[in-house]
Amino acid sequence: LVDLAGSESVKATGSTGVRQKEGQYINKSLLTLGHVVHKLSEISVKEKQQGSGVILPKEHIPYRDSKLTRLLQPSLGGNAQVCIICNISPALANLEESHNTLKFAMRAKKIQQHAR
Repeated sequence: LVDLAGSESVKATGSTGVRQKEGQYINKSLLTLGHVVHKLSEISVKEKQQGSGVILPKEHIPYRDSKLTRLLQPSLGGNAQVCIICNISPALANLEESHNTLKFAMRAKKIQQHAR
């Protein structure tokens, strides 16, 4: 079970020093997770379009770009059953973050898992 908080906005939190640095690491990890999910969803869509018998060329998936994606690699890579719960806010002030969360969820939904 992994609980991922939302992105850390320096403006919203008013953090400085060590807390600001932690927020930057969190944002980098979440950004990398978004890139990994995007790549995996692209691959799943291509496999679906090409059919199951066609072997596609290997594409680089940037798991090593953050500790979070490195830790989640076995689960994201398809050898697991995964359930993702995304929470959004109805507040107008959080519209952009809610929209980005929904885009992430749509990409994650396209990933084909093959648990063994």
